[in-house]
Amino acid sequence: MAWVTLRARRDPAFWAPIVGALIAALVFGLVAQLWTADYIRELQVLAKSDPDGARVAAERTLRGLGWFLGGFCLLIAAVFARYFQLGVRQGRLPPGGWWSLGAHRAATGTTAQRIGRVGLWLSVFLAILGIAGSLLVIHLIESLLAARIAG
Repeated sequence: MAWVTLRARRDPAFWAPIVGALIAALVFGLVAQLWTADYIRELQVLAKSDPDGARVAAERTLRGLGWFLGGFCLLIAAVFARYFQLGVRQGRLPPGGWWSLGAHRAATGTTAQRIGRVGLWLSVFLAILGIAGSLLVIHLIESLLAARIAG
């Protein structure tokens, strides 16, 4: 047997995590949009009176966002790696416990083993992309600063 039905689609345990994640993403996106708009306005005002101060503030913010992006990718990669590691060990994806909250069906047996191994490799790939993204942002900032100094 490759798949097992865990719960019906009418079950609140199926919809609650999906709705919760969508609401959280919507709120996070709205807050991020409002913060970004305010921050850019502040930088524009600062740039009129102190261009070097605005450049330093923008550089600091971009570096922080680069490190945040890398850290977030590493955190998500670690969570995914644990999820798939448990799935491979239990022979079921999603694994038992709170991991299966919101799942309609679960893969079992060799299907779960195969999906779990692929998921572990994708977790490693996500971690590498997170580190590369942070380093890319830092390199981009340094390249822009070097071009500004040279020009």
